[in-house]
Amino acid sequence: MKEFNSDLTVLVTSCDAYRDVELPFLSLFRKHWPDCRYELVLVSETGRDCSSGISFDRVLATGFGKNWCQMLVEALEQISTPYVLLLMNDYLLDAPVDGCKFSERLEQTKLFDAANLRLNPNPKGRSPWRNTDLMEFPKNTAYCVTCQTGIWHREYLLNLARRNKSAWEFERYGSFMVGDEKRPLLVTPTKEFPFVDAVHKGCWEKFGVEVCRRNGVEIDFSVRG
Repeated sequence: MKEFNSDLTVLVTSCDAYRDVELPFLSLFRKHWPDCRYELVLVSETGRDCSSGISFDRVLATGFGKNWCQMLVEALEQISTPYVLLLMNDYLLDAPVDGCKFSERLEQTKLFDAANLRLNPNPKGRSPWRNTDLMEFPKNTAYCVTCQTGIWHREYLLNLARRNKSAWEFERYGSFMVGDEKRPLLVTPTKEFPFVDAVHKGCWEKFGVEVCRRNGVEIDFSVRG
């Protein structure tokens, strides 16, 4: 049985309506992070088969009728690691992940007891964090909380998700629910998780299609254009 790192889980949020996006996600994830030491977990309404030959390490099926935050909460309650790398299933890797750099960022997250260390400066932080290259987000400002790829303190993420419903609310409202939180919200100076946000408003973006074609990954255009 494969042993995973006990500090962090890679959690991918999805839904059955986006099942067609999961094979491209998996193909590119396994290609560009083949030595990933962290358990790769999918949360969606129902289970998945692995007839394609590649699969998630674990699938958490929540059933139907739950909003994004309810599904996230249910998944986080079944994860035991203290930290989570939160991804959406349309975040497609388009270059190799620097595993050593990622490990360094995880150690910084632990060292500074950060609530979140975002790996994509969108938006950018506003003030330097101690004697590091990291920046800090001021709390209770727009998009100090987002679904952008980042390392989360699991308990913090769980408590924030319990107070919201959709991913939209999680970002818009959740950003103004962190004023009393003592843990910092940090961000890297450059994009360190090399992904593209490949699907918008239910349709493939041109750059998402190009990433798949460049890597020999097929897309089922009969599901979405």
